[in-house]
Amino acid sequence: MNRKFLIQAWILFVILFLNFAAQIVYFFHLYYSPQHPFPELRSTLIMGFVFAFFLVSFFLLIARHKSGFPLIFLYLSVEFLFYLWNIVTASFHPGLGWFFHLREQDPVLWIVFSIGYLGFFASGYFLVLLLIYRKSIVRSY
Repeated sequence: MNRKFLIQAWILFVILFLNFAAQIVYFFHLYYSPQHPFPELRSTLIMGFVFAFFLVSFFLLIARHKSGFPLIFLYLSVEFLFYLWNIVTASFHPGLGWFFHLREQDPVLWIVFSIGYLGFFASGYFLVLLLIYRKSIVRSY
C-alpha cells in the first residue's frame, strides 16, 4: 500500500467514525428523555456490532492482514448499498426525492444527515479505490 492510499484510508476512517458519533448525537437530540435515557438494547447491540466490524476490518486492512481487504470491502459495500437503497426508495415517495434530508431546518439533524451522506460518498469512493489498488494490497500480504 502506498502513502497516498493510506492517507485516503485514514480520511475514510475519520468520516465513518464521525458517522457513528453522529448517531449518538441523533439519539440524544430526538429520543432522549429522563424516562428514556438509553436507546433500545437491540439497537445498541446492532450498532455496536457494526462499529466493531468496521474497526476490526479497517485495522486489519491497515495492518496488511489477509482478511483485511475482504472484510473492509464487505463493510463498505453494505454501507454504500444501505445509503443507496434509502436514497433510491425515497425518490419513490412524492415530495421527498434524493437527499431530502438536506432540506432539514433543524441544524443538528442537518449536520447528522450531512455526515451520513458524506459517509455514503466516502464509502463509494473508497470501494473504487480498493478495486483500483486491489493487486497491490493483496501483494503486500
